[in-house]
Amino acid sequence: MVLEQGALSGKYSAQNPMPSRTNRAEAYNAMLPQLQGLIGGLHNIGRRHGATAADIATAWALGKGATPIVGVTKPHHIEGLIRTAALALSDDEIAELEVLAQSAGVNTRGWWEKDM
Repeated sequence: MVLEQGALSGKYSAQNPMPSRTNRAEAYNAMLPQLQGLIGGLHNIGRRHGATAADIATAWALGKGATPIVGVTKPHHIEGLIRTAALALSDDEIAELEVLAQSAGVNTRGWWEKDM
């Protein structure tokens, strides 16, 4: 889940959490404060590339050699995937995101997911 059920999309924050009484809210709302640094980094890198935080998260996965499965529910999601296909993050940008992710101290990896 490249966008962690939308938690890394830039749409949600501690001040604007996921809709209450949903599985996503139960899983992610408590960790949104910890993710703010990473989400900020996704936004900052996105600004440099003319992309969104979600685009950058997906580009990171592609840059690591993964084939992300992205849930598309709106037309602008497809536009983001088209932007992402043209993105190439630098080694420094990938390293920056990995440091931010590590410092968040959040691990949502399932038993079936391999380290990247």
